[in-house]
Amino acid sequence: MKYFWTHKEEIPDSLGYGQFSAVHFLLLVISVLLITLFIHIYIHAEEPLRLLMRRGCAFTLIVIEMIKMILIGHSNVKLAEYLPLEICSFAAYFIVIDSLWAGNTVFPGMLLTLFLPAAIMAILFPTTSTLPVFNFYVIHQFLYHDLIIAYILARFLNREIPLAYPGVWKSIGIILLLAAAIYLIDVRFDKNFMFLRDTYGNPLLKMIEKVTGSGVSYTIGLVIFCIFMIHVFYLIFKFISLLVLY
Repeated sequence: MKYFWTHKEEIPDSLGYGQFSAVHFLLLVISVLLITLFIHIYIHAEEPLRLLMRRGCAFTLIVIEMIKMILIGHSNVKLAEYLPLEICSFAAYFIVIDSLWAGNTVFPGMLLTLFLPAAIMAILFPTTSTLPVFNFYVIHQFLYHDLIIAYILARFLNREIPLAYPGVWKSIGIILLLAAAIYLIDVRFDKNFMFLRDTYGNPLLKMIEKVTGSGVSYTIGLVIFCIFMIHVFYLIFKFISLLVLY
């Protein structure tokens, strides 16, 4: 517990729980159990409770992100390096809007085909693997992305998110616009939001960089990979919807 509130830049790498280690697999099992429990309760609940769960999930996402930013602001690192401008930060913003905007058709499909894959990748290839497991940032990463996954999957499995292929290209259009805007910010202020300029040691991103090389070619390769994964997840969800939901 010595390093519970300590930022990763102030913790020796040798203390990390490790990518695909026994501890990482345990964290994944806990994530699956929590997500499954949320989905089970949501599907079997009446609409007033489902509405409360949706908005409670959105509220929790914003609160724990605010706690993280306050904690970063009181650490010995630059707050500007860790502004919530990552892809899953945008997922939280869209979940808030989706939970408040009843009956909207704008965000549900985008959440499913764009942000759900990103959240799943975030717990499969966590950026916190160099930290000790009993650290706030580790708990934040898994809880934050678990909530995103649980929210989206619960709505999908409860037949609240229609799945149509044109929605895939809407998601791709959004990710391209976001990537372009964030890339300009990254270049202008020498940052790496959305991992558009550097892998930061993430194993999955390092694999992409190994194929594409660094610099702009890495950025293009990352965008192409995202487009490919959006299609992969679309096919998975389409198969589930045809086999189980309808």
